[in-house]
Amino acid sequence: MLKKVLYIVIFSAGLLLLAMVYLINTVINRPNFVAPGKLSDPDFKEFSAVSADGIKIHAVFYPGVASAGTVLLCHGHGVNHIYMDDMVGFLRTAGYNVLMLDFRAHGLSGGTLCPIGLHEWQDIRAVLAKAKELGYWQENSALAAYGRSMGAATLINGAAELPEIKAFILESSFARLRLVAANDAYNTIWLPDTPFSDLAFWLIGMVTGIDYAGNQPVEQAKNLANRAVLLIHDELDSRADLAQFEMLKNSMPHARAWVSPNSWHVCAHKVNPAEFEGKFLDFLYDSGIPGRK
Repeated sequence: MLKKVLYIVIFSAGLLLLAMVYLINTVINRPNFVAPGKLSDPDFKEFSAVSADGIKIHAVFYPGVASAGTVLLCHGHGVNHIYMDDMVGFLRTAGYNVLMLDFRAHGLSGGTLCPIGLHEWQDIRAVLAKAKELGYWQENSALAAYGRSMGAATLINGAAELPEIKAFILESSFARLRLVAANDAYNTIWLPDTPFSDLAFWLIGMVTGIDYAGNQPVEQAKNLANRAVLLIHDELDSRADLAQFEMLKNSMPHARAWVSPNSWHVCAHKVNPAEFEGKFLDFLYDSGIPGRK
């Protein structure tokens, strides 16, 4: 009996070690799940900024009409600013200035470890300061921000540090990273949620120095209480699922909410482009972010 228990412990420890190695190498250490690409609209200016903790952040600016507001686009995990290319066309047609960036450990930015939305607000902070210095963004240009998945979580986690952002559009944000990790494990390898997941989170935090277990945007949502919010949930999303959407919605009772029909994780614009763009632009207008007159 003792030998059997010992085998189970050794086997479980081995699985835990393999899971940690996989997560660190593929999810945390410069994750990249997309092929290189180019922005379809070449009328942009590139620049870089340095975050408060010394990481070089790559950014892109598209000019809009003189009287228009600015929209910051924040990509998700394992991709880069090219992933937001589908947003540029309708925003520029509406007259908006557009800012984009590669978060740390992504795309053309520096950094090795991805905090998965916990510390990336520092990248936004640096990009806004540099854009202001270069004259690309001015404080009299009302600022909105749109984030997908990790980008949305970043905006919630960093809201208290980003007072310049007047309106937030948040698609497929997780409420707690621990929950989306459990969903991913079950959806990919049918691994049920157990206390080993908590142990893995704790160990990875010890190894990396990043508090992944404490990455809980739902606890930071209170910092958006006085600002306009549009929450978007993709109906078929099994990662940032309906339960997490409801958690975020309950934590921001003033927010507008939209469930995008028949769309998977972060695919609202792809699946329902006309409805998405209409709701997006109406929200900007109602939030005091002016476009083309």
